[in-house]
Amino acid sequence: MRFLFNKQVIFDADSGTLFLADTPDDAVQISNPTKRLLLLLTCHQGEVINREIIFKKVWDDFGMVSSNNNLNHCISKLRRILRNLGLEDEVITTVPKMGFMFHQQVTVELLPEPETNAPIEIFNDISMSKNNDSPAAPSDAVKAYLSSGKIQTLSIITLFCAILALCVTLAFWYENRPEDRREIYIGEAGNCNVLVSVPLPNNTDTESLKKGILSYAQSLNPQCRSDQYVLIIKSNTFRVYSNDLSRLYMMLCGSLRENKAEVCWSLNEPAPTPKR
Repeated sequence: MRFLFNKQVIFDADSGTLFLADTPDDAVQISNPTKRLLLLLTCHQGEVINREIIFKKVWDDFGMVSSNNNLNHCISKLRRILRNLGLEDEVITTVPKMGFMFHQQVTVELLPEPETNAPIEIFNDISMSKNNDSPAAPSDAVKAYLSSGKIQTLSIITLFCAILALCVTLAFWYENRPEDRREIYIGEAGNCNVLVSVPLPNNTDTESLKKGILSYAQSLNPQCRSDQYVLIIKSNTFRVYSNDLSRLYMMLCGSLRENKAEVCWSLNEPAPTPKR
C-alpha cells in the first residue's frame, strides 16, 4: 500500500519507507512502530486520534511497551523526515489535550500497486486418448452427454439464485447500514476543544454549518478539565417535523482512563441574566 503526499512524497507502508516521487532510490527507512503510526494517521486524515488509541494500535497490539516518550519520539522523527523531503507545512498536527491529527490540507492519494508480469504457463494436453483405447458405444456417449448437460444447467441455475439472493441481501444491508461516524476538530469554545461527529446533515453547506456550530458553542463559554471536550452529534433517533431540519446535540465528554472509556452528558445553555 503506497500513498502520495502533496504529489511529492511517497509513503510505502509495505516496505516502511519514505521517498521523493522523483528519486525512489533515495528512500528513508523508518521503524515498524513509526510506520504503523504514520499509516494510522494517514488512514484517518482529518480525525483527532487520541493517545490511548495510538498506544493500542501501534505498540500494545504488537506486544510492545507504549509510552509518551516513545510516541513523542516517533512524531518528532516523522516531522523531521517529512520536512527534509520538502513538505514545509506541518503535516502532523498536535491537538492540545486530545492527541494527534494528519492535517486535512495535505493531499493524500492512494497509488496503485506496481504491476508484476506473472509468468504465463502453457500446458500441453497429455490426456489424449490412445489409438488402442476402446471407444464407448455411441448411445452411451449421448446419454452421458445429456445427463451431464442437465446437471450443468441445474448447477448454473442454483448458482444464479444464490448470487441473486446475495445481491439482494447486500443491497438491503447497504440501504439500512449505520452511518460511519468520525469526529473532526473544528476549533475551541471557552477552554474546550470542539469536535463534530460526521457525517453532517445532508443538503447543507458543511463549512457554514461548522462555523455556525462553533459560534453557538463559543456563546455558551463551556469550561473543561484537561481530559474533557465538547462533542456535537446528529440525532438519528427522532424524526423532526421537516425533512430539511436536522437535530444536533451538544455534549461535554470526559475520559475514564482506568476503564479506557468516555462518558458524555448534555451541555446546557446558561440561564439568561435577569433584567433589572
